[in-house]
Amino acid sequence: MRRFLPLIFLGIALLWAPAQSQAVTMFTTKFVADFEGFVSCPYADPAGHATIGYGHLLHYGPPTRADRRRWGCISEERALKILQRDLLESEQEVFERIGNAPVTHPMITALTSFAFNLGGGYLDFVARRGNRPATNIGRAIRVGKYRRAARQMLYFDGVIVGGKRYELEGLQIRRRKEYRLMLRGIRQLRSCDGPCSTGSGGGLGT
Repeated sequence: MRRFLPLIFLGIALLWAPAQSQAVTMFTTKFVADFEGFVSCPYADPAGHATIGYGHLLHYGPPTRADRRRWGCISEERALKILQRDLLESEQEVFERIGNAPVTHPMITALTSFAFNLGGGYLDFVARRGNRPATNIGRAIRVGKYRRAARQMLYFDGVIVGGKRYELEGLQIRRRKEYRLMLRGIRQLRSCDGPCSTGSGGGLGT
């Protein structure tokens, strides 16, 4: 019986371990929701695609009568749950790029918001463009250059139209809030020993 005890304890631990599908916290979800804005009924996003809630893409192309019949108008509570599921892919992209780097939840929230807004590829190497220097946010985190990663996130506060870059106030606000959240997470990481530096998916709660 004794030799089976470790296996029993391991099984119990696995049952209690948080599933990857539950990794996206409500703190992260609400942080992103504040930027995305809520629309209860199907609508066309700025690119003309059918969307609902907090930026949930229904399909490419404008909303149809079938969309309105199927979805009707949803509550904010339901929209938050949908957003939480949508954010899972972005958070997984973050985990893939930061490897086993020690992180805290505020840092994951900031990085997930960034990846959801721009796409996970912007955490990889992005070549210099105009006055914006080349960046590699994921690598900076992997090698422990957290503040460098946070600063590089600030560069992505505009859009390129016709070869010319335009800064957008909404993106500037979003990047600054992500930056401050990154710094908060970095301070938490620096102030604790071992247990709160658990690597990707771990860290401190918020």
